[in-house]
Amino acid sequence: MKNGSALASLLFFVVATAFAEELLQNTEMNPCSVPSIPNWTGGDGTVTGSNVAFFIDNVFDDTDCLALLGPNQGTGSITQTITVTTAGTYDFSASLACVGKSGADTCDFVLTIDSQAVTVSPSSQSTSGNPDNLLISVTASGIYLSVGSYDIVFSGLAANSNTFIYITSMSLLFDASGSGDPHMVGFHGQVFDYIGVAGQVVNMLTDPELQVNALLGLQKVGQNAFMPGPVMVEMAFMTRGHTVTINAGGYKKEEIGFVMVDGVSLPLGQSFLDGILSVTFTVLNTNSRYLGLTGNDHIVAQADVKLEGLYEFRVFMIENGKDNLHHTKWVTNFPRRFLDFNASLVDLDRRPHGVLGRTAA
Repeated sequence: MKNGSALASLLFFVVATAFAEELLQNTEMNPCSVPSIPNWTGGDGTVTGSNVAFFIDNVFDDTDCLALLGPNQGTGSITQTITVTTAGTYDFSASLACVGKSGADTCDFVLTIDSQAVTVSPSSQSTSGNPDNLLISVTASGIYLSVGSYDIVFSGLAANSNTFIYITSMSLLFDASGSGDPHMVGFHGQVFDYIGVAGQVVNMLTDPELQVNALLGLQKVGQNAFMPGPVMVEMAFMTRGHTVTINAGGYKKEEIGFVMVDGVSLPLGQSFLDGILSVTFTVLNTNSRYLGLTGNDHIVAQADVKLEGLYEFRVFMIENGKDNLHHTKWVTNFPRRFLDFNASLVDLDRRPHGVLGRTAA
């Protein structure tokens, strides 16, 4: 497959109504004016008028609401029991600020699901006496949950009793996905197959801020033989200022996959950041099952495309054809390369269209 793509020129489509599925209740920590938060319990996960006033005066406007962890030696937690009706991959996000009222300190963040620790990023934040501009997003992605009930606990830990963690929102959203030839899971867990043909460009999602297309192709198994069922071999993302191309690689062993931003190659292990857009290209070399994904495929790399506060896509580069044990020796003449992806609709007020986007409605 050649470098570059005609996908970017095809990224303009119509818009329709949509929203995404949310598992947590009271995600915006409302209301501000009462001493406890409905549907949230545990530790010091409460709101008081004086604490809210302190924080609003420094950072937030009068429409913001929040929960407060502390001042019990800077430690507190918020707990909620959720019921999962759709098995799949979920993303966690919390908007918060760590504020020290007397000296420097560090807040550590811990997320557990049924007492099992989940890695969050960042896992800590330094304090300041002035909370202005301290609001950050603490996230965890790729959380696989089967059908059932779970206890979600988010905790804040700090050494100083005068350190407080202010939380304005918390969310646990279902990931939509596309895999294989391609099997789709919508934003509400709808399961369906997209029946396409090789060479077809499919509009996955269209929004005024982001257009996403996928190019379908076939996996080669012989000199003139191909596997039935087209897979995604290239994806293109276009924002208002940039175009990102993710290519799975070609039929030859040396034709490895690549990521390009505005026509410039992004090296493995590197990131691109401009405004709300971030693109990261990471080596994985792991089996899809270890990431909670379907299939039994070898993932060589992952490309993350994020529009902060709007959308997040994780694109997985699949490369089958090497030995299953060490994945170092080719056992086929033609690599079978394609792309899978997970997608999160972060802003629930967005109204995307497209094969994937319309499933949020």
